[in-house]
Amino acid sequence: MIQAELVEPFTSDLLTVFAPTDEAFAKLSPEIVAAVTADPQLLRDVLFYHAVPNQEVFVKDLICEGGSLDKLTMANQEDTSIQCSSSTPDTDPVPDVSTFIVGNGNTSPFAMVVSGDIIACNGVVRVIHGVLTPAVDPVEPTDVPVVSPTPPPVAPVTPVTPTEAPVVSPTPAPVAPVETAAPVIPIAPTDPPVETAVPIAPTEAPIVAPTEAPIAPTEAPISGPPVVLQTIQPVALQGGAEFADPNSYQSKALARTEEQEGIATLPPFKIIQYYALYSIHAATFGVGNVITESEGILTPPGWIVSQGWDQTNIDPCAPWFGIECEDDLVTEVDLFSNLLTGAFPPEVILLASDGDHSTGAGKLARIDLFDNMLLTNNGDNSWWPQLGSAFGFLFFKNTAFSGSLARLPENIQEFDCSFSFISGGLNDANFQGLNNLVFANFDGNAYNSTVPSSFSSLPNLEFLYIVDGFISGDLSYMIGMPAMREHWADTNPGLGGPLPPAISTVNTLESFSITSCSFSGTIPSEFGDFGFVMKQMWMYDNDLSGTVPSQLANMAALRLLQIEGNAFTGSMPAEICANAVFPKPLETLGADCFDENFSCDCCTCCSVQECPI
Repeated sequence: MIQAELVEPFTSDLLTVFAPTDEAFAKLSPEIVAAVTADPQLLRDVLFYHAVPNQEVFVKDLICEGGSLDKLTMANQEDTSIQCSSSTPDTDPVPDVSTFIVGNGNTSPFAMVVSGDIIACNGVVRVIHGVLTPAVDPVEPTDVPVVSPTPPPVAPVTPVTPTEAPVVSPTPAPVAPVETAAPVIPIAPTDPPVETAVPIAPTEAPIVAPTEAPIAPTEAPISGPPVVLQTIQPVALQGGAEFADPNSYQSKALARTEEQEGIATLPPFKIIQYYALYSIHAATFGVGNVITESEGILTPPGWIVSQGWDQTNIDPCAPWFGIECEDDLVTEVDLFSNLLTGAFPPEVILLASDGDHSTGAGKLARIDLFDNMLLTNNGDNSWWPQLGSAFGFLFFKNTAFSGSLARLPENIQEFDCSFSFISGGLNDANFQGLNNLVFANFDGNAYNSTVPSSFSSLPNLEFLYIVDGFISGDLSYMIGMPAMREHWADTNPGLGGPLPPAISTVNTLESFSITSCSFSGTIPSEFGDFGFVMKQMWMYDNDLSGTVPSQLANMAALRLLQIEGNAFTGSMPAEICANAVFPKPLETLGADCFDENFSCDCCTCCSVQECPI
């Protein structure tokens, strides 16, 4: 795309992209690749033929899945057609329906759609097992031109609420690792050796080696190249007991490490690095768990992209997909939106920069598992504190991680556990002293607790989200927050009471949302002291009452104020209405305009149902 100068439209425009697998590209000859890349216009035409512009096309929209679309107009202005094929398995009377997308220049076999909707930041990606060919004049060679797949982007680290899953280029599922067999132990021969140079006395039998085979040492539960096992066993989290089961993910990771070319010549830290990473692969690639079972997934899928992980001659820092290194040490594990299953393993702490389990194999700073909805942690978060002092970013939003929150690493900067299955641990002990924490998202879990008061003393906490978190109590935890810029605590019916006037002393607060809670009493006039800093404030769907204080107009940079769904009396103060007149910035003003006890002539919306959410 760089050669075709299409990076900007493919990463910013609204698109539906049909992305061929690596296997589809591999079927194309080098001559075809050369022919297409030598012609910039043809290259652009082929790339655009894999994208639907200005539109998000979902699986449900296609005719094979009950939708109405039997053709698509691509970005090069040529159409593709949608064709369907069905078969009825012996074990299931319901037909399996396959969807194919056919280009004007394609011949059978056509490109089959092999994935569901992969939501990206600027559209939708769908994986296809073929390359689409536009209608072009015949050229030699006549096979389909190749298009280089777009490399997967790195998830942002800027402290903002994470957005939809980024686009990643899929590859075929790798072959499952083959376990190495135990080496054959040599047995000394039982027959006397024949010697021709020296005569043997007839009455003396030659010395015969013992017929019993040497017994392998009992301390090695699994055989293998000694240097590999001897390096890994001392740092194994269960002291080597995990290798007694040949089907454990640790045994499979050990076997994959042994398969690497030249592994015995590598320094110990590198051998451990392979083992720690292969533990992740063996534990999460096509492995079932309680989620896959509950969803009826009998054969869990493999990763979407596993480039490098399935090879035996590529260094992890070369790099493997999703792995970043510095000075040959692993620093980042970014496997977001990659269809991980099974349970994420604690062996990742072998990559910690320091601590009890540090091995010199890494200085891990980031783990991003966002949007792997079939991935669990077996309810175990106890390994978090062992991630080391270099660790700063932990994301597992939209996964099946469960259990209580554990103590976070001491230098954590950003943390997102939203919309998983966390069920506790929101307490002072887990958050006190996290002086580098900037961003924390706890949305969509069931904490059944109050918000820790320790949040008010974290010096760098700027973004805090606890929407729909089953929290209770009041907003006293906000008082004294020294750096808070955005705090949302919506949809928590147990959170309520009067609004504390003292939270107006949080003079860095720009965005504040407490909708659908149980707050009562009046809006403190002190809220006007937020001044020019406050930009948006949502307080709709509560039990607030009394009159709306005119001092709210002192928030002169306020762009949005929504207070509908309460029980206010009187009318919207003229001072606030004046801020809603151009060129003043107040663009959205919501209140109960039609309530018999309240009026607002300047409001832009007049009810919870009418106002934007």
